[in-house]
Amino acid sequence: MDNETILSVNDLSISFKTLNGMVRAVRGVSFDLKRGETVAIVGESGSGKSVTIKAVMGILAGNAVIDSGSIMYGGRDLIKASEKDYQSIRGSKIGLIFQDPLSALNPIMKIGRQITEALRLSDPKISRADARKKAVELMESVGITDADRRFDQYPFQFSGGMRQRVVIAIALARDPEILICDEPTTALDVTVQARILDLINEIKQERKLSVIFITHDMGVVANVADRINVMYAGKIVEKGTADEIFLEPAHPYTQALLAAMPDLETSERLMSIPGTPPNMIFPPKGDAFAERNAHALEIDFEEEPPYFKISDTHYAATWALHPKAPKLEMPEVLRNRIARIKEEA
Repeated sequence: MDNETILSVNDLSISFKTLNGMVRAVRGVSFDLKRGETVAIVGESGSGKSVTIKAVMGILAGNAVIDSGSIMYGGRDLIKASEKDYQSIRGSKIGLIFQDPLSALNPIMKIGRQITEALRLSDPKISRADARKKAVELMESVGITDADRRFDQYPFQFSGGMRQRVVIAIALARDPEILICDEPTTALDVTVQARILDLINEIKQERKLSVIFITHDMGVVANVADRINVMYAGKIVEKGTADEIFLEPAHPYTQALLAAMPDLETSERLMSIPGTPPNMIFPPKGDAFAERNAHALEIDFEEEPPYFKISDTHYAATWALHPKAPKLEMPEVLRNRIARIKEEA
């Protein structure tokens, strides 16, 4: 991994027009992706993480409005790019692995044809024989055995894990330099999930890819991410290296997510996060997490917190870090888990 920034999202805000009003889905999101690293965006459903990625890919819904910000890639602002511009970027420069492989694949088209179609977008002059050969090689590279025979099968003839491998092969067909994984293991059981995560890591190393990994599961990012952005109510509330987020979580929401994460060593009762995310047609006045935070301060309901610097790489937007704020103890289950990890290290 080097220090070259390959993608930069700056102060991105996105709303959606609805019959009930404007939904403020993304609010001032900023993050960088450096060459060769994996950046995770973590948060509950509705936090804005997938909307952010759809903006990067240029596939926002028709009722979306980009209120502010920029998405810089290759010296250009993708927000200002036309659909024609995106045709030379989407797939060939930035690949996307969707959440549900069954809905991402055409159920009445053979797997091989779906992969070769992606190859022909990159090289329209490629012969049918060469396209088949390359598609089979791609299938083998993502761990699909007996690929030459399975080339002529349909999606329903593949298991969930194998379908996801096919989706990964399609995403890699045009040799992108950025791979976006939008909850790629959500529909899979735990054993298959681990294999897919290992596969993504292997592909990243082999192809020197930069990866953006979207998930609601903190346990998933522990094994894949170099840096983590924790997102809540359309805003990144904490950002840092994986070690900083897991061993020194500062925002009450990050702590709550980690305390709710099961592991084999935890004997204490896991936490649950009370309440529900706010209605983003009417964004809360102060800290969006205040209503669900048992230790919220008065100012949390009045004023949105700025980012407080914890280290050169670690920031959190919470009034709990203000010098005058009372020191709060993190949940016992999380405190014990961190102590155990540090002892084992």
